[in-house]
Amino acid sequence: MNIADCHQILGIQAGASQKEIKNAYRRLSLKYHPDRNKDEKNEERFKKIIEAYQQLRDDEKKKDKISESEVAAKYTDFWKKYDKNTNEEFKFGSNYSEFRHEYGAKVTQHYEHNQEKESSPISTHIILYGGLGAIALWIILSSILK
Repeated sequence: MNIADCHQILGIQAGASQKEIKNAYRRLSLKYHPDRNKDEKNEERFKKIIEAYQQLRDDEKKKDKISESEVAAKYTDFWKKYDKNTNEEFKFGSNYSEFRHEYGAKVTQHYEHNQEKESSPISTHIILYGGLGAIALWIILSSILK
């Protein structure tokens, strides 16, 4: 079944929006549903309506969906432009190899968009033991104030 047939079955124009397609489908499916009409012609018509709607819906989803390769290309283009703007020479003296970008990449290393900053063991311990200390304090105070 081609797209023109689908539009004809649902009784809509070729440039119909997704909302118009859905409204036409609902209206016709209620009209020709086998539970409402016992005629076999209506049952066949109902199956065609469902098939036409599914095909139009899938076609619209394919148009709207961006392929993973397009997304990857867009990310690559973004980071190429970002690196062009930020990889200018820095005037920090002779040793600037330890200088880091905001996102955790060294200036001389290739940057990938999903690269994370290294976590500091000191901050991890502060958060962990600070949280445990707060819980212990809460338990002690709640038992005293009972």
